[in-house]
Amino acid sequence: MNTKKQNNNSKIFDDKISRRSALSTGGKAAAGVAVLSLAGLGYTTGQLSSSQQTNNNITQDLNKKSYLLDSWLIYGGGSNIKKMPNIVDKSPTVNMDEVFYFSHKSATCRVDNNPEPFIMPSYKMGEIVVEPNTFYMVMTAQNLVVKSIQEFDSTSEFSNTCVLESYEGVCFTEASVDKQVYGSRIAPEPFTSEITAVDATSFAFTAYFDETTAPVNFAIFGPKFTFTGALTSGSVVVKKLSEASQTLPRTPINQ
Repeated sequence: MNTKKQNNNSKIFDDKISRRSALSTGGKAAAGVAVLSLAGLGYTTGQLSSSQQTNNNITQDLNKKSYLLDSWLIYGGGSNIKKMPNIVDKSPTVNMDEVFYFSHKSATCRVDNNPEPFIMPSYKMGEIVVEPNTFYMVMTAQNLVVKSIQEFDSTSEFSNTCVLESYEGVCFTEASVDKQVYGSRIAPEPFTSEITAVDATSFAFTAYFDETTAPVNFAIFGPKFTFTGALTSGSVVVKKLSEASQTLPRTPINQ
């Protein structure tokens, strides 16, 4: 898509929308401080009234953008399949089934098992062979905020895309390599994350690990790793409410 088409067919909500509740609170607090400062300095009623009007305009703008964000549906769940290298010729033939769920508030991604051994190109240990039926991973991110939403019309080759981020999350990872178990199913490590959801197309969960607080995950995945794959079941929804309502099933009402 060329730049002109993108400008005509997309609307990008900036971070003010993404963090609407924080910004709304911050905007109102700033407005209060401005009024109090002006009053303390002995400004006239007319000048104070002008300042209040400016602050009211700022608040109304933030509330308007908050409303725009509230008019979107952002959620999904299903299964991704990721292909991992086998231990024979390193071809990506080992299926790793990943179950996920997300909303505008939280997200979970889970891999319960690996029926076959596979090669993992780890960050600090080189290529390792994860033994069969030993890999387990659950990532949960809380208090997600919307970082951006990009809207495309029906004539575009692209789909609506939402990026969410979280600074609160826990990750349980366990794997057996050379008869040694790394990680734990009961002791989590913290992480931060960014999620990219593309309407009806894909879900990607990017995790950021700190070596000090998440040594196991950092050794395996490094400081940044994106978990995704081919969407095989479920759905990803990034739609405006007005658009989504048109797809609801309608049953004739008996008169």
